[in-house]
Amino acid sequence: MSETAAAAPTPALDTAAAPSGGVSVAAIAWRNLWRNRRRTWLMASAIGFAGLLVIAINSLQTGTFELLTDNTARFFAGHIQIQHPDYLDEPRADRTVANAAARLGELEARREFDAVAPRLQAFALVSGVADAATGEGDEPRAFGAMVVGIDPQREFAAFRNRPAAGRYLDGGGEAYLGAVLAKNLGVDVGDEVSVVGNANDGGVAAMALAVVGTFSTGQAEVDRAQMHVSLGEFQHAFGFDDEVHAIALTLADQRVAQSLAASLSDADAIGVAWQSLLPEIHQMAELKYQSTYMIYALLLVLVLFSIVNAFIMTTFERTPEFGMLKALGMRPAGIMAMLSWEALWMAALGLALSFAVSVPLVLTLSATGFSLGDTYADMTAQYLMPERLYPSFGVRTAVEFSVAVLVLTQIAAIIPALRLRRLHVVDALRAQE
Repeated sequence: MSETAAAAPTPALDTAAAPSGGVSVAAIAWRNLWRNRRRTWLMASAIGFAGLLVIAINSLQTGTFELLTDNTARFFAGHIQIQHPDYLDEPRADRTVANAAARLGELEARREFDAVAPRLQAFALVSGVADAATGEGDEPRAFGAMVVGIDPQREFAAFRNRPAAGRYLDGGGEAYLGAVLAKNLGVDVGDEVSVVGNANDGGVAAMALAVVGTFSTGQAEVDRAQMHVSLGEFQHAFGFDDEVHAIALTLADQRVAQSLAASLSDADAIGVAWQSLLPEIHQMAELKYQSTYMIYALLLVLVLFSIVNAFIMTTFERTPEFGMLKALGMRPAGIMAMLSWEALWMAALGLALSFAVSVPLVLTLSATGFSLGDTYADMTAQYLMPERLYPSFGVRTAVEFSVAVLVLTQIAAIIPALRLRRLHVVDALRAQE
């Protein structure tokens, strides 16, 4: 055996001997990576590029949906609403939150909430004429609408500052209509509308109001079917006392909405988070995230096959080296541990490259934002989106991707290393590099 070993080519082992003299397996594995620098950089770059794509796509999605939900919630629905326990499933007029004034005071004293807006609402028949002062003009038109009683001083600024014509409510005797509803009724700012509906006690509720403004949200179903009046006017006409159908709340951080909503619930009212108030947006976001996870999985599979291929080549090229290590008394488990460390170092290098590029890129765009241009102007207006989008770095996705890469690289190293258990020293030393 000694003659055979002497005749075999000597592998380039600059550090591939068994660990000794305080040199750890991890240090040996790190130095082994750089025996083929090109392959190491190619594999690390593949991991880094996949990480860049995953983090960039997720950050863009996260930022977009956070803006979408935040803007929509701040516009009218709120991040949380305090409601009667059964109101969300069946919004009947008699399912109200009692002691509204005391609740409003308690909620406004808490720092978590940016705005606290009470609401009462009911379907009613709204009619008007083009010139109520003279009685001249077209025949009166009547349409069903959702009449919402609000507190003008407490109402969300996003809605209050969005009149299409005229101004927002200032007090009693005034109406603020959706632009499409106003057009259908044939009225404009300065005209009058009348409202007839069912009062809370079963009687008839009636109001005569002056149109002081119209609004346009870009969503036809809202603009043609919603009308705002002052909360006091609504309570007087429809027979409500110190009670509301909902108290809408906005938060500085929408991510705590569900946990905070649960803490606001009691026997008489519950907190409902935006995920239940805006189910279409929540479901759309979840569906989009699920489809994107498939792209992430495909990228990881491609990276896995690349790394497996690299380690298979490494195993065959370094067969004489492994034979020498076994001849010196190193067990196959020790050689496999060395390959696992090499895989770990390669994954760490790839992830470092990924974060070195993606983190500054995402943080820069999250501060400056970027515009979608005029092409998507109608879409952004429809979904109440701003003119510029701001990505949000997804820490959870970055951690999940890092863990997945570390696990997959270990698998990639173990698969070809299993042949070391069947490796014979003589055959290995005879092999050509």
